[in-house]
Parts: sequence; C-alpha cells; structure tokens
Amino acid sequence: RLPPVQVQNRLMACSDRDIALSLLGLDAESVEHVLGHVARAKAERVRDEMRMDRSRHVESRYTIMALHTVMISLQSDRAVPGQRSYLRPRRRAD
Repeated sequence: RLPPVQVQNRLMACSDRDIALSLLGLDAESVEHVLGHVARAKAERVRDEMRMDRSRHVESRYTIMALHTVMISLQSDRAVPGQRSYLRPRRRAD
C-alpha cells in the first residue's frame, strides 16, 4: 500500500484524461475519494474532462488503456505516459 503522498504524486503526474476515463464507471463517492488525493485544480480539470467524456464517443479500448496507464503509474516508481487518442463527439439522436 502506497503512502498518501506517493499516491498524490503519481496521480498528479497522470494526465487528466487518463484519470477521467478511469473514473467514468465509478459511483460519485468513489470518484471523490480518488480525487481527494490530488490538488483541487487537477480535481476540477478531471471533473470537467469526465463531463466532456460522457458526451463523446469513447471506444472501450481507450478507457481500458487509460485505466491500465493509471494502474501502472500507481504500481511503478514513475508515471507512465498516457496514450493519445482522438475522441469524437457522439451524434445526437433525433
């Protein structure tokens, strides 16, 4: 188990998008628990990214890659660079 300061350092080094995609399926309490480990400004950026991600078409492979990146960052001695992805807006249903 990592000390809180190391959890904070490793999450702060992860991209906002990777954290947001990793948290999308969690309940609000769990999301706030994770975001409680990062600076307020980063937590707000992640929340904004999560709001945008809900309206985008995000393929499950990108969510899985983001989750993998965050998990590896928490398990290793350094942050792992995230994958760049192109996320398309969803088409509105008529």
